Amino acid sequence: MDNSNKNMEELDATDIQILRVMQTDCRLTTKELAAKIHLSTTPTFERLKRLEREGYIQKYVAILDPGKLDRGFVVYCNITMKQINKQIADEFTDTVQNWNEVTECYNVSGDCDYMLKIYVSSMKHYQEFVINQLGTLDTISHIRSVFVMDTLKLCYSIPL
Repeated sequence: MDNSNKNMEELDATDIQILRVMQTDCRLTTKELAAKIHLSTTPTFERLKRLEREGYIQKYVAILDPGKLDRGFVVYCNITMKQINKQIADEFTDTVQNWNEVTECYNVSGDCDYMLKIYVSSMKHYQEFVINQLGTLDTISHIRSVFVMDTLKLCYSIPL
C-alpha cells in the first residue's frame, strides 16, 4: 500500500469534512468551522491543528484575479530536454523556482519532459520570457506553447 492511501485511511469522516470546508473557505474562524461540521470549538481546533501539523493542510493562500493584476495571458509550455539526467533535472528545477512567471511546473511523461503554467501580461511578454529565460538554457531541445483562450473551469480543491 502506498503512503497516500495509508494517510487517507487515518482520516475519519470529521477530518474529511473539515478539509472539505477549509478548501471552500479557509478564512472561517474556528467557531464558524465548528458550527459547519457540528462539533464543539475545542475539538475542531485540535483536529485542524493536527491536520496542519501532519501536512494535510500545507498552507493558506489568497486566490487572486490574474486579469486585474495584468497577468491574464496564460500559457502552458511543454518542454523537451535534449537529454535528461539527475544533474540536468536538478538544475532545471532550481532555475524554474526563480521565474516569477511560472506558477506551476510538472515533470511529466509522454512527448515532453516538463509542463509549465505561465502567467504573463501579453503575447509580447511571453515572447520575452521564451527568449530571455527559456532560451538561455542549452539543455532544452523543444518548446511547445499552448495558449489559454478561455477558462471554463478552475477549481483549487481536491475531491474528497
